[in-house]
Amino acid sequence: MNVIMHAFASRGERSQHHHEIMKTKYLAYAILPALALGFVGTSMASANGLFMSAATPEEVADRHQTMFEQQAGLLGMSVDEFKAAWAQGKTLREIATERGITDDALRAKMLELGKQKLKAQLQMLVDRGIITQAQADSRFAAMGSRAANGQAKGGMRGFGRHLQF
Repeated sequence: MNVIMHAFASRGERSQHHHEIMKTKYLAYAILPALALGFVGTSMASANGLFMSAATPEEVADRHQTMFEQQAGLLGMSVDEFKAAWAQGKTLREIATERGITDDALRAKMLELGKQKLKAQLQMLVDRGIITQAQADSRFAAMGSRAANGQAKGGMRGFGRHLQF
């Protein structure tokens, strides 16, 4: 709407015009994060071996096997049972729900698995002389505080790597 028309427009027309502008802005603000996530998702997919990746097919297969073993263990089922449900397109959350495991219980199990993995990663760094035991203990405590505050992602991906449903 140009300036002259805007000056002569009724209050209702200006309000409607303002409403349309706001809807456009909200739509733009909603689309931008989705586009950003699309780009991030593509780069993450690439990093995980779905497109072009430095990982060998064997490494990708090993990662999936480890994931199947860990997630089956979380749910108290065999790896073959978990793979069958996964092949049907079910998510970890859906499989857990079918087995009577609540979101809170699943989250607690995943948090504990994350702690175990982080502790092992930090111990490897200590064993190789990359960090000291004091640094490892400090990092573990810091990540525990972050996890308790709901900030599990980041860092070495210790507590939050697979906390997504």
